[in-house]
Amino acid sequence: IRSLISALHVRDERRYTRKIVSSSYNRVVFTKEMKKDYPNNYRDMGGLACPTNKTIKQGKLIRSASLFDLSEKGKKMLDDLHIDTVIDFRCAGETADKPDYIPKGSTYVHLPVFPDESYDLVTVSGDHTKRVLALKGDGIEEMRRQKYTVYTLMPFAKQTWEHLFSCMDKGETVLFHCSEGKDRTGMAAAVIEYCLGRTPEQIKEQYLLSNEYVKAHNRKTQILLRLMGKEKRLREVIAFCETVDMHQFHAAYTAALKNYRDIDDFLLQEYNITPERKARWRSFYLQ
Repeated sequence: IRSLISALHVRDERRYTRKIVSSSYNRVVFTKEMKKDYPNNYRDMGGLACPTNKTIKQGKLIRSASLFDLSEKGKKMLDDLHIDTVIDFRCAGETADKPDYIPKGSTYVHLPVFPDESYDLVTVSGDHTKRVLALKGDGIEEMRRQKYTVYTLMPFAKQTWEHLFSCMDKGETVLFHCSEGKDRTGMAAAVIEYCLGRTPEQIKEQYLLSNEYVKAHNRKTQILLRLMGKEKRLREVIAFCETVDMHQFHAAYTAALKNYRDIDDFLLQEYNITPERKARWRSFYLQ
């Protein structure tokens, strides 16, 4: 059982052996030899198309999972990107368990989107696996509730997002990430894409694409949970928390719009993102 528990977070051998295709942008083909050289869910946003017949510049805005346990080739790959700032959205416990590799010449900034002590069932740190596997009854639904709750908090992580936006004000090369690169990172990428002029359909497509990157690992997790005899209800909630869907996306969107007429009003009032500021970002990041 102990080996099965630890295996839940083992790097999946197959996750970089396929080509992930989006209708708006074809991803890189990762060969088996490259699988340990890149962080999971690593995506250069360069190449994503905008309706204005422009695309995001290559190598300027990069989203990822944690930069932990990289090969020497992976470290060199990040070094060669000349990243100005790495912004780590993870909680303190997550960064302590799996510290980032900091690319040469980069400034590392740790700005949690939410506190891990309040949402210990959805932050992957410490004895997280044991806590989750021990859940029964109402505790199982508490895990689902925490996942929705952190999405409603994400739009208001002021210090985190303001620092990200200040980096964009200077046209920096930025890598931003959380643990898996799908929830906190996915919402940050959604806001960036919106401000650069991408359509809601394009934004949602990239948000949901994370499910392709974690599919093989999640399939393995479900097999292990069955072997351990875990009840169906727990398996379903774990599957829910290990993926993204539009209900989660809309939880954040609805929270952001609670006191504002639309997303532009929210961004203006909360973060002073004016049309002029968006235009400046587009001059830096579009081609």
